[in-house]
Amino acid sequence: MAKNLTRRGQHRKVAIEMALSRVRDGDYGYCTACGEPIAVRRLEIDPTFEQCVRCAP
Repeated sequence: MAKNLTRRGQHRKVAIEMALSRVRDGDYGYCTACGEPIAVRRLEIDPTFEQCVRCAP
C-alpha cells in the first residue's frame, strides 16, 4: 500500500512539472492531442489535465 502511495505521489509530481513546463512554453490550457483550448472548468478540477474532454482517454 505504501508503494502505491509513493508511486501516485511521484506521478502527481511529474504531472505538475509537465503543467509548469507548458505554462513556461505558453502551451498551458491547450489540448496536447488536438490543440484546442481545454475548458476552464476542466482545468479547475485538475490543473494538470493535458487533454480536452473529447481527446481524453
